[in-house]
This record gives sequence, structure tokens and C-alpha cells, in this order.
Amino acid sequence: MEQASLVLLEKQGAVASITLARASKLNALSAPMRAEIGACLSEVACDESVKVVLLRAEGRSFCAGGDLANAPTDAMAWRDRVILAQAHHLQMIGMNKPIIAAVQGVAAGGGASLALAADILVMAEDARLSFPFVRLGLVPDGLCSALLQAKVGAGVALDILLSGDSIDAGQAQRLGLTRRVVPNDALDQHARNLAAELAALPWEGLALTKSLCAQHWAAGLKQVGRQEADAFALATTTIGHQQALASMLAKLNKN
Repeated sequence: MEQASLVLLEKQGAVASITLARASKLNALSAPMRAEIGACLSEVACDESVKVVLLRAEGRSFCAGGDLANAPTDAMAWRDRVILAQAHHLQMIGMNKPIIAAVQGVAAGGGASLALAADILVMAEDARLSFPFVRLGLVPDGLCSALLQAKVGAGVALDILLSGDSIDAGQAQRLGLTRRVVPNDALDQHARNLAAELAALPWEGLALTKSLCAQHWAAGLKQVGRQEADAFALATTTIGHQQALASMLAKLNKN
């Protein structure tokens, strides 16, 4: 039997929708799922008929972060996985098409990084961006630290990342991460309507505006990524991380 896709790609006119479709696991990012995300991003980037991309997710949560069920077992394998996530997010940032992320429920860890890599964030009222990296003895990955600092400022980003805290939809709006918080049951329609509105605008203006803005806030991301990957790999070898991970897995096994 052919395995069901973990990520769905749908094209309607000039809008392409990339949907995380692993709702039973809260769309946790396994290695196969990451590969499918990459394939979808490459396809829409090369498709000249696509002018706007909508990133969304099935189920009650956008993305629970990395899937620990098939987590790497050594530091260099972790480093490779972080580099792959970075490549996807850099592709999103560098793509000459606006990307809208529609977030419901929890977007945690790598899921929060994925959402931050989009150009426009639409959040349901129950949505929450969670940054628990330090609680696991890790550093932010997927370019998260750079993305969060660029979008909310260094002071607020440090507060969030060093405390391993979360941002609910209301806080995200107050901090300027989004100006679009909508009722839960209106999220998908609002995001689709926004994508259609952008797709109806002159594409050249959208592409050039995205590129112009990136020259300011996205400069230096590749260098940050190299440092991030090395720091993450080192963090996975520490006693603090190993103890935190064992404690978390023990709690999960009890539930």
C-alpha cells in the first residue's frame, strides 16, 4: 500500500497551498516530513504560475516541533537535520513569492521557526508560538533566534528565548509579529482570502518589495545558520540536554 503523503500540495490559480498533514502527531516534523516540505517548496518556487504560497496545517495544532520518535542519535546527525531546516527556511525567505502562514493551536520549537520564516503570519485566537529550546538544554534552531530578533527586537526575543516561553496570539499581535488574529473557525478562510487578494496584485511589485525588505532584516542569515548548527550539535552532547530529554520522555511515556 502506498504511504499517504505527510505534506499536501494544492494549486488553485496563482495560489499554492502547502499543508502539513500529520494531524495525529500534531504535525511533528519527522525526517520524511521534512523531505516532503522541501520537495513542495522547490516545486512552488519553480512554478511560474504560482504567485503566492499559503502554508497551513491540518488538525488542532500547526506543528509540535521536531518528532522525537525518529530523532538523531549523534551530534553530527542533529547538525545535518538543523542545516536541512535552515535550508527550507532560507528558501522560504529567498523565494520571490509572498508566503502566508496560517497558525492554529501550538507551533512549538521547529514549528515556530517554520511559521516565523513566512512573510505574513495569520493566527487563530487559540494559536501559540512556543520556544522551549533552553528547557531541553538546546539552542534555537531553524534560524529561530535571528528570525525572532528581526521581527520583535533583541530585547523581547532574548526574554522569550532565555525563558523558554510562549507567545499567544494576542501577545504576538501586540509585539508586531502579526496584525491578523482571527476566530479559530475563520482561520482557513481568512488566510485563503488574503492569499487570493495578494495573488490579484501585480506580481512584480510583490516580488521586488519582498526582496527589498529582505536586504535589511535577512542579511547575514547564512552565517548565523552555520553558527546555529554547530551550537545545536554541541548542545545535544551536554549533560543538561540529556537529563532534560530523559525527563521529558519519561513524562510522555506515562501519558
